[in-house]
Amino acid sequence: MQIESIINSEYLNDSQNKRIDCPSCSENRKKKNQKTLSLTRDGDSILYQCWHCQLSGVVNMNSKNVPTKTIKSVPAKPTPISIAKTTSSVAEKKSEIKMLSDRGISEDTAKKYGVMFDKRGFNGAGYQDAIGFPYFHEGKPYAIKWRTIEGKNFTQEGSARTLFGLESLDIKDTIVLVEGEFDALALFEAGIDCAVSVPNGAVMKVSNNKISPQEDKKFAYIWNASDQLDKIKKIILCCDSDSSGSALTEELSRRIGKNKVWIAHLPEGCKDANQTLLERGKEVLVECIANAEPYPLSALYNSTHYENSVIDLYDKGFMQGASTGFKNVDDLFTVAGGQLSVVTGIPSSGKSEFIDMIMMNLAKKEGWKFAVCSFENPPDFHIAKLSEKFIDKPFFSGANKRMNEDERDNALKFIEEHFMFIDYTNGESATIDSILEKSIGAVRQMGCRGLVIDPYNYIEMDKSTSETDSISNMLTKVSQFAKAHDIHVFFISHPTKMYPDHNGKVPVPTGYSISGSASWFAKADMGITVQRGEGTDVDIHVWKCRFKWIGKQGIARLEYHPPTGVYSEQTIDDVDNYDWTF
Repeated sequence: MQIESIINSEYLNDSQNKRIDCPSCSENRKKKNQKTLSLTRDGDSILYQCWHCQLSGVVNMNSKNVPTKTIKSVPAKPTPISIAKTTSSVAEKKSEIKMLSDRGISEDTAKKYGVMFDKRGFNGAGYQDAIGFPYFHEGKPYAIKWRTIEGKNFTQEGSARTLFGLESLDIKDTIVLVEGEFDALALFEAGIDCAVSVPNGAVMKVSNNKISPQEDKKFAYIWNASDQLDKIKKIILCCDSDSSGSALTEELSRRIGKNKVWIAHLPEGCKDANQTLLERGKEVLVECIANAEPYPLSALYNSTHYENSVIDLYDKGFMQGASTGFKNVDDLFTVAGGQLSVVTGIPSSGKSEFIDMIMMNLAKKEGWKFAVCSFENPPDFHIAKLSEKFIDKPFFSGANKRMNEDERDNALKFIEEHFMFIDYTNGESATIDSILEKSIGAVRQMGCRGLVIDPYNYIEMDKSTSETDSISNMLTKVSQFAKAHDIHVFFISHPTKMYPDHNGKVPVPTGYSISGSASWFAKADMGITVQRGEGTDVDIHVWKCRFKWIGKQGIARLEYHPPTGVYSEQTIDDVDNYDWTF
């Protein structure tokens, strides 16, 4: 029997959400009595998903079955519902407050979230006393999730495509996102007044599918709340401490943006926030949230969480970086997403020109797009310099023949398609947070693969802490940004003043030569120094490479062409005898 017919027959005289036997896997399971196929009514459509075999899709009543992966329409906004006048508030149901008190929840907390009690009909269980959790969107009720006071029967009015509690609380900079309504109530009871819940719980496993709001119906509540979530600086995920909770954490992090996600770890033996409140008390629950750690650097998971990515590594090998455009430089490093490259060199060494050249090569050969934050080159002048590298002719008149107007226009068109410029010439304070915020816009608007910050020395630092800690925190944010958005960041920094040695030679600066913190060396994935030699020789020193499949330490020699700022390859005649003073 086709699933369309099964679902139509189930809903012939019924409009309640329910679970039924899955036609795909029920016969093959040991526990054949488990009803694993969830059916959710959404207007004229029925959404179905099996939590066992992952069968999923949509059935339009009296229409054809449409698999989930082919749905192209934007998820519809939920339709407001009317809350029945017979529905009782918490205060009017004193006899049923025991359910809340058994979970450590007070009347005041329940009232804050609009919790209600009433008799409701449940499929196969008749009318029973039930507790209701209302979901609001733009000030209107869009759904009420009901569960029996005794047992675990569920039903729902409306479509809960929003977050429980989001509009009940005065949320400012931080939000705690949990897996169930009782967990949100438990956190509020503990004094955490910014707790909200997802409407439909965990997922069985992490999906490998690309995310788009148009097809992402299960997580429509994230997209519908994006305006509110975008304004929140810190989102703490406190999902259940099981494999499904870990999968939900990953799925939510991908959609929210890992750069603003923190992970809370519950005590061993506690499945969720509500159990933690009951068994360990308010203080322990508050401590769990206070000790939340940034995603993903400090998150702790078992190997199951990484199974899919490990299998990808086995099948596909390590990620390969894109070519810099120079074969001899590629022998030392390539440009991979999710990486932080620290680039240094004494003033006028050509480090900015070198990174401009790499950007142009990647844009021309790989189609990469870049966000550029250059404090020493105003955008108009920077565009002129990039034009020179695109055409390989001077932009300005001089001894060499400059590019003609057609060449100029071709260059400008190419740069328009591949570069966005973060401009602080209007006097706005240039903090690392504001730079990364603008960079997120570039990623979303253009799909930028690279970010250049040139140089760090113009960034306004956090004066509430030491220079060392401020730089360390800044580099952590940049590194997390690179990983969260799969973007390569070139971070250019001037070294401290370098003095000639007894032979009159200026040593090659490294990450340890940059003022303020050893973090420049420690937190860089790639460490690069551009050092100008005699004449037009320029040496590229790679003094750190975190991943051996991306590159290695060494030196590559390029030739610099002053009229255009273009680089070309050279060879070092005797590398074995080369002075490695770095």
